[in-house]
Amino acid sequence: MDCVTCREVIQRYIDGELDDGRVVEFQRHLSFCGDCAAELQGIAAARAVLRAAREVTVDVPAGFADRVTAALEAQPEPSALERALATATGGVLPGRVPRRIRHYGYYVLAFAAVVIGLQRKYGHKPGEGEVKV
Repeated sequence: MDCVTCREVIQRYIDGELDDGRVVEFQRHLSFCGDCAAELQGIAAARAVLRAAREVTVDVPAGFADRVTAALEAQPEPSALERALATATGGVLPGRVPRRIRHYGYYVLAFAAVVIGLQRKYGHKPGEGEVKV
């Protein structure tokens, strides 16, 4: 198994959806590839935080979600020329953020809201050696 294939099946491995042969192949790859092992640890840790955060309630300012959605979707409709250029360049409009990247923005905002909620709930204060931003 190579790194590309390994990273494609990480989520399925965590969810227990791989057959025994693929699990062995996946684990064999992890035994000598520190990058993929670190990727697996990072994803597993992020999923654990999100699972734990299900019980956390976050008070966000009124209209926050609407303002974020409006800001992300504020791009005007592309002109006929821009659509033609996008078709020629593989779907990316010049000067525009690809839809896939915009969707990552939603995930980042949701994750930030969870982190802020956890900090508020548990009263995290920077300790010695931590930087207050």
